[in-house]
Amino acid sequence: MPEKGIKVGVGNLEFNNADFDTAVKFHGHVCPGISIGYRVAALAADRFKDRSEDEELVAVVENRSCAVDAIQAINGCTCGKGNLIFKEHGKHVYTFFKRGDKKALRISMNPDAFPQDNRHTALFAKLRAGAASPEEAEEFRVSHAAKSQRILEMPEEELFFVSEVEIEPPEKAIIYPTIICSKCGEGFMEPLGRVKNGEIVCIPCFEAKNE
Repeated sequence: MPEKGIKVGVGNLEFNNADFDTAVKFHGHVCPGISIGYRVAALAADRFKDRSEDEELVAVVENRSCAVDAIQAINGCTCGKGNLIFKEHGKHVYTFFKRGDKKALRISMNPDAFPQDNRHTALFAKLRAGAASPEEAEEFRVSHAAKSQRILEMPEEELFFVSEVEIEPPEKAIIYPTIICSKCGEGFMEPLGRVKNGEIVCIPCFEAKNE
């Protein structure tokens, strides 16, 4: 890692941290989202210490943003192990708990930490549409890097609301039998089967419109 930070996606950041580096490598680039995720993951790691080897530590995330990649990389809460639970609320809210413990750590982003930046949003839209000029692309890159840096440097109490809450822990991940689709011949998890024309089929075959 360079002395002044890492250069991935948006340029050099003045931030040296092995866990942040791990999150960036997993995600693929530096951005405000992965910086938020790193800060969340660091808080959880400080509270729960060890990275989850199996599914003993659970993260409930209320969005599907870049931030979630940091939680997978740093805390070991992943889709495959069943200890990363998505709730599609579109909110930067993250709740962590240990299996068997009804006390959880809830982290929510302070909406006042980053007011809406209409210029940044407009530049992002132009970049995605392939309509940004070289000058606009550079302006966005600099702004994106500055936001990422700011998130990494902000005091915890300005960036997040952190609290301890009581929860009802969800069940452990269940391994279901595999059923073979009567139409395509591919295997799928038993509870996701559908009945179509009297046959048990997978969801894609059930939703196919050419029959």
